[in-house]
Amino acid sequence: MKFTLKIWRQKNIDSKGEIKIYPVEGIEKDMSFLEMLDVLNSDLIDKNEEPVQFDHDCREGICGTCSLQINGRPHGQIA
Repeated sequence: MKFTLKIWRQKNIDSKGEIKIYPVEGIEKDMSFLEMLDVLNSDLIDKNEEPVQFDHDCREGICGTCSLQINGRPHGQIA
């Protein structure tokens, strides 16, 4: 599968931030959103670009502490 991610990127508090658009390919249907970010980061590292930083210790994606939003809703929120 292929997804298009829109991610806010800002190097530090003093720099101007912007939304960057990243196409991500090779996503398996059973991957979590956090695993998809790992795929994106591998690609960014291969291109000598700064990887996306996110909290990923639980790897469950159910509590929302990763601070991710999907379609404008906190990741892990129960519908």
